[in-house]
Amino acid sequence: MNMPAPLTTFQAPDYNFGMLPPLAAAAAKAVCAKTPEACPAMVRTHMLSVLSSAVAPLYVMSPPNWTPIPIGVNTLCIADVGGSKSPVHECMIQPLKDHARDSFARYEVARTEASAASAEQKFHIKLLKAEIARCLRKQETAQDLLATLAELHRTTTAAPKHRPRLASNLDLESLLHQLDGEYEAVDFLTDEGDKLLSSSLMRHVSELVDLIDGKPLEFRREKKKHLYASQPRGTFGLLAQSAAIEPFRPRFKRNEYTEHKAVRLGFFARFLVCVAQPSPMGNRYAPAGDDDEALSNLHEVLEELYDLHQDNQEAGGIAPIELAFAPDALGYWDELCRITHNLKFGQLAHIADFVSKMLNLTARLAAVFHVWESQTHYVSISCLERAWDLVFWHATQYELVFVPPPPLPQQEDDVEAVIEHLAAHRFSIDYKEVPTEHIGLLLGLPSNRLRAALLRMEQRGLIELCGGKTTFINCMKMFSRSRNITWR
Repeated sequence: MNMPAPLTTFQAPDYNFGMLPPLAAAAAKAVCAKTPEACPAMVRTHMLSVLSSAVAPLYVMSPPNWTPIPIGVNTLCIADVGGSKSPVHECMIQPLKDHARDSFARYEVARTEASAASAEQKFHIKLLKAEIARCLRKQETAQDLLATLAELHRTTTAAPKHRPRLASNLDLESLLHQLDGEYEAVDFLTDEGDKLLSSSLMRHVSELVDLIDGKPLEFRREKKKHLYASQPRGTFGLLAQSAAIEPFRPRFKRNEYTEHKAVRLGFFARFLVCVAQPSPMGNRYAPAGDDDEALSNLHEVLEELYDLHQDNQEAGGIAPIELAFAPDALGYWDELCRITHNLKFGQLAHIADFVSKMLNLTARLAAVFHVWESQTHYVSISCLERAWDLVFWHATQYELVFVPPPPLPQQEDDVEAVIEHLAAHRFSIDYKEVPTEHIGLLLGLPSNRLRAALLRMEQRGLIELCGGKTTFINCMKMFSRSRNITWR
């Protein structure tokens, strides 16, 4: 009798999280199981910023022929209402919140001790001065006492510093106050990225770019000590709605594209962008018995890394450990250099700003993967390959958000030009009877194109033709609602 062969199970690779370090992959699956509506790509992308925030202040990466670069990985996830931004964020951010709370407690203790030490020093100085005065009255030698007094005056204790890491409602001065010193770090990890993108900090994009690049920052103040950050570390992990990104999208206006300053300076090109694509059926990650354990394991390691950086800073600041590619990864890196050069002038020329950062992003991400998987100082080819695959995938996401829209057809462009002209002169015209000849002359529109634009505007209910002709138009419909009634 033939016995049936024993059944064997095949574990299909997880294309959403298979490239992550095992500890992070297990936690990401647990997050998806707890938030069925969340897009797995959004969970993975936000996880990358959380992983990098913990290790970015502790390491730097040195690709061949490059100066050392920070390894912080910055992410921007775009998801609208119902995309589970907050539940996903809350699953990952707790260790950093706990660190901020513990840091404040440590700061309070240190401040109390520093205050007591300062009071004790002042008391000793007062006693020494009295003893020196007594010696001088009795004409006794006081050289030893004077030397001790001078030593006490020279002795200065470093003021304790609160290092919450987690950024909250910062302007440029408070940001530099938090980063003042050497090797300090700040983390913009939030599910309210809309607030950051509309905050006063976005008026200082060049400083934020320097922060991402690890360059020195300075803030000069009158009558106060200047703030100076040497080798600062900043990690951005933003979850935002699409409306918050709209002001930063390139626009086609009057035959040319206009870019927002943040895009022009390459701020967003330094991010891994992800546009969440929620599925009506959910993400299909079923809850498992070890979900809580997987998240707990990740949180425990994150807490240890945050505390390690705090201990390093309280000890006076310890330089980051330098990483380099393993010998077997050097050939693959050279190949990536060739590929990105071709992409910049070929397939991805329309997002050349992002392509120019792809090698930098790949090196950073590979270093983060390596640190979470190994304790050696040489980044493996496996980490480099997985990092490149992810960065290349994010190039398509960057296209969705920041590629300029196609230009309007000529007829639509003419309509836009006429509307803009009328809006610009709305307080100096008689709405009921606006002559159109001078509009065509000022805009450089031939009469046939001007008439076509006016007819289109009439069809859309924006204007009325006076007497059925295009010589004069009535603009009451356009401006009656928005006209300033107090204007004289």
